[in-house]
Amino acid sequence: MYIRICLLKYPFLKYCIFALFLSLNKGFSQKIGLVLSGGGSSGLAHIGVLKALEEYNIPIDYISGTSIGSLIGAYYAIGFTPKEIEARVKSSFFQNAARGDLNFQYGYYFKKRNTYGSWVTFRVDPKDGVLKNLPTNVINSIPIDYYLMETFASSSAVIKNNFDSLMVPFRCLASDIKAKQSVIFRNGDLATAVRASMSYPFYLRPIKVDDKLLFDGGLYNNFPTDVMYKEFNPDFIIGSNVADKTAAPEDDDLYLQLRNIMMSETNFKPVARMGS
Repeated sequence: MYIRICLLKYPFLKYCIFALFLSLNKGFSQKIGLVLSGGGSSGLAHIGVLKALEEYNIPIDYISGTSIGSLIGAYYAIGFTPKEIEARVKSSFFQNAARGDLNFQYGYYFKKRNTYGSWVTFRVDPKDGVLKNLPTNVINSIPIDYYLMETFASSSAVIKNNFDSLMVPFRCLASDIKAKQSVIFRNGDLATAVRASMSYPFYLRPIKVDDKLLFDGGLYNNFPTDVMYKEFNPDFIIGSNVADKTAAPEDDDLYLQLRNIMMSETNFKPVARMGS
């Protein structure tokens, strides 16, 4: 029997969890998958979902996530408790990294820009003469790269880059905009997978993995219930979706214009119907 439960509003969360708890008491062999959506800073609400699940002693057997959901999911998959995750994301180091600020002690000399006498510098591709001077990211990505490497490198080494060997088997998504499709991470370097999944266009610089330039997973699949169903086939799927509908853009709002162009509509269709 398969049920998808979507937890959209936190005030109703405990009632949903309680109903699920009663149903699980009928048999203890069921497997539960947790799906965590993208949604920027709103994704920190996923921590509340994890707290509620632990409060009612409901174990999570699998996790799939996109963007900020991949970060929170990866924390939990390597063994952090919800309280530890909350402390991490509230730390000054994390806050600085999210803003692209690099602490002075991490500012290695070879990462600093060279000093130029010119006022303005343009980059031109000599092959086609195209100007390539527009910025591809708002914040410096080096601090968040350091942070993710420091957080997940040891766990990735222990599991030998197999996400099924984490404390909670894990999947996260990025987007290949050239192929116009999602990329599912099942193995590899965990920090790199999470970094690719969080690479929101023009905010964080995209990264290359296996010669593919990857962006935020929410571009093509912001609520990967289908990935959870196909990869793990659990008995129950709990979905925590914190993504808002994209507002209509104004003529002077570049951010919303790009968001409307790039972001696909979240799929809320159930992955399966209740049956015997």
